[in-house]
Amino acid sequence: MKHIGYCLDGIQIAMARIPKAVISPEDKQKAREILDEIQKYANTLEQLILNPTFKVYLHQLETAPEERVRLQAHEIEELFKDLEHMLLVLDLYLKDLREIITTNPQRWSKKADQLVLMIDQKFGGERGELRKEFQVALYAEEELRRIVSSEEHLAEFLKN
Repeated sequence: MKHIGYCLDGIQIAMARIPKAVISPEDKQKAREILDEIQKYANTLEQLILNPTFKVYLHQLETAPEERVRLQAHEIEELFKDLEHMLLVLDLYLKDLREIITTNPQRWSKKADQLVLMIDQKFGGERGELRKEFQVALYAEEELRRIVSSEEHLAEFLKN
């Protein structure tokens, strides 16, 4: 799950660079580039958490003989539900923010701040701070090569 942490960290780092306003053409371009970067991380995150292999691993944990392992499986399942929900909300925010850039730039600051706050509250406070659960590797190298389509993210996963 360290790969999931990498994606969440990437989203938080990108959001820290979001301009406060999108009045000038340069600010609008910078905002679009950041939204594209966030979308790329969200796509990779979605590939990781919606992969059918995860369900197989989770089922193995849920049927383990040790109660402690079964409880951990339940916690991981809840975490993944949170991540799935976050991806849905993130997608809506990104669509809304893209539209705001062109149609209503005055709304940018408030909406962008709401997105940053939502992510921080859900997954970690300070930029780069990852929850303990994300420190564990979930997928083997060959699985990552099958699952992740972003060459940049795959290279980063395999480096760690």
